Amino acid sequence: MQFVFTAPRFHTNQHYPAKALLDAGHKVTFLVLRRAQSETYAALSPVILGCSPTFDVLRRAAAVLPWVGYTNVGGVPPLSRFFTAMRRTQPSAVVVRDPKSAYGLLAAIAAKLIGAKLILYTQTAKHQPVGRRKRLIYSLMMRTTGAEWFTPILGRPDQYAAVNQGLRYLPFVAEPATSPSSKRWFRNDTVNILSIGKFQRRKRHDLFVDAMAAVAGKHAVRALIVGECTTAEHRQVIQEVARQRARLGLEETVEIRTNLPFGEVQRLYAAHDLFVLPSQGEPAAVSPLEAMAHSLPVICSDTNGTACYIRPGRNGFVFRSGDAQHLAACIAEAIQDRDRLMERGAESYRQVLNEHQPARYVNALVDMARRP
Repeated sequence: MQFVFTAPRFHTNQHYPAKALLDAGHKVTFLVLRRAQSETYAALSPVILGCSPTFDVLRRAAAVLPWVGYTNVGGVPPLSRFFTAMRRTQPSAVVVRDPKSAYGLLAAIAAKLIGAKLILYTQTAKHQPVGRRKRLIYSLMMRTTGAEWFTPILGRPDQYAAVNQGLRYLPFVAEPATSPSSKRWFRNDTVNILSIGKFQRRKRHDLFVDAMAAVAGKHAVRALIVGECTTAEHRQVIQEVARQRARLGLEETVEIRTNLPFGEVQRLYAAHDLFVLPSQGEPAAVSPLEAMAHSLPVICSDTNGTACYIRPGRNGFVFRSGDAQHLAACIAEAIQDRDRLMERGAESYRQVLNEHQPARYVNALVDMARRP
């Protein structure tokens, strides 16, 4: 089958899904507006359409309205370039990221015009509290478009019903990478902790440094923070984190590295013993799953959409967002028993094998594409 994906950019969380489809013999094209520093093109190279200058002028003009504001993540491609690419590929199915955006709406309309199956991909928790009005909107959307809809976020099925019966839970996938038996644990007789995230304030690297200050005096630990640093905001945040590290006397305990290629990041997962994602309000991070594929226990906040990939106590912990003391307590509990830490890492690996295999994604997407 021929799949066309539309998205603002080729996010790293799409690497394994795209690779799995290609390995299964399908054709895959990504039509994106722009590229970013931290992307990997090991599986495929996206088609960079660019943004329509006319639309960008209108968007900037609308930004003078206080309730709109300007953002550089929106936009639509030049229409002629976009429709030429769609006609050239003749897709069986079009997978639209964020159909509420201008580009997503354009892609959904184009899919219907060319007779391709429309598949919506959003980072909407399947089980969450939803009012009657929004539930009605979802129902009308599904009935009028005939689309399929999936999300990598499960939400809270123990508390809430599904927001729509047509919404499928399809978690992120990853290839099993480092098995527990092949992993070298506790290099230099130290628990080595890895944290990955762009140097943005919402990633809460400061929270992680505070937690490490509380843990380092009681345990043999070292930490590495890896992140993208390509903008003025990134540079400012990394300076703030470096000053915080110096103030707490952690220069020898917490290392900072920037702008590493995808392959090097994968090697770092394999070389560490525990993964911590301290970010706040994270829509759906794929890094915990990448860490699990390398047999790492994982700790993340309760405002990370993919916290549902963690079984608290079994393969990691979920801490209260923004609470450095609770994060420190979770790290301490994870590392105080090294045998138990390795067992939790093995459980992470088992979950990747059982719940996040790339073939699961391929089968689900093909099934959605073939539905009438």
